[in-house]
Amino acid sequence: MGNKQCATKDVAILASVARDVCPFPDYRPSPLFVNMLSINSSLHLRNHYREVQSSLTPKQLDDFTQGLRTTFGREGKVTLGGVGVVALSLAVLFDTLARQVRGEWVSDSGPIPGLFLKDPRGFYPPHAKAISEYLRLVPYIANNPSRMIEESKRYYKEVMIETVDKNQSPTCDDIYVVNSKLEKLFEHRLHIYLLQVTNSTVVKEIVKSVRKLNRMKGNPVQTRYESGPEISTIFNLNCDPDAATAEFLSEVNKSNKTKKAFKRCRPQDPTETWLPFIARLALLDVVQGSLFLFDNIHHSLKVKREDFDLKDNALRKWAE
Repeated sequence: MGNKQCATKDVAILASVARDVCPFPDYRPSPLFVNMLSINSSLHLRNHYREVQSSLTPKQLDDFTQGLRTTFGREGKVTLGGVGVVALSLAVLFDTLARQVRGEWVSDSGPIPGLFLKDPRGFYPPHAKAISEYLRLVPYIANNPSRMIEESKRYYKEVMIETVDKNQSPTCDDIYVVNSKLEKLFEHRLHIYLLQVTNSTVVKEIVKSVRKLNRMKGNPVQTRYESGPEISTIFNLNCDPDAATAEFLSEVNKSNKTKKAFKRCRPQDPTETWLPFIARLALLDVVQGSLFLFDNIHHSLKVKREDFDLKDNALRKWAE
C-alpha cells in the first residue's frame, strides 16, 4: 500500500486533490454513528443533545422539548440511554425532532439518511433498513426492559441474517467495504447491549446463534474488512485513472504541502496507478482508523451502564 510515514493527514491532503481530478466517494462514516457507538458514547450524546437544542429558536426549542416529554414522560430518564445502540437511537431522535420543529419533512420509514453510504446507484445496503427500524423503535421501548430485550434479540438476528445473504464474490466495491464495517460495528454493539441486560442463558443462545450464522456465511466479508480491503476491491472512480494521472501530479506539484504528503505516500508497486492508490489509502484510513471501536467485549461490559437524563441536560423547562 503506502510506506509507514504516510499519516492520516497526508491521506486527507492527497484524497482532496485526487477527488477534484477524479471524483470518488467520501468513505468517512457519519460522526453520529461512530461517536454514539464508541466507549465515550455518553459524553458524545450529551454534547450532541446540547448542540441540537442550541441550534433551535426559542419556539422550536419549546416544541422540541415537548416532543421529548411526550415520548419519555415527566421523569425524562432513558434506561441505558448513554450507552451504545440506545445512545445512537436518541441521537437520531434528537435530529429527527429538530428537523420536524423546523418544518422539514422527515420520513418515518426506510434507511435513516446519513448513517450508511449509498452505492453509485443511490441505494443503501440491505441491513440499513433493519437497523433504521430498530433505532426508530428504541426510544418508545427503552424504558420497558422486557420489550427492549425481545426486540433487540429479534433485530440482532435479522441484521445477522442480512449479512449471510450478501454476495460472497471474491471482489467487492469500496462502498460495500465501508457499509459492511459499519454493520459489523452496530452488530457488535447490539451484542454488547444484550450481554448487559440479559442473563447468561440468553447470552449463550445469542453466541451460539452468532457462531451458527458465521459458519453459514463462511465469514469471508469479516476477514476482508477487518484486515483492510484486498486488491480485489473495486473502486468507484468517475474518470479514466490512467488519463487523469498527469493532471493529478500537476495539481500535487502546486504546493509544498501536497508535495510533502505525496513524497511520504508512495505505492509499493511502482506500476500501480495513482488515482486508485489514493482511493485505496482513503478507504484504508477509514477502515483501519475505526478498528479501535471493535474493543474487547469484556472491556466494553465494564463501561458504566448509564441512564440518560433528558431533563438535567435540557435547555428549556422540562416538567409542566
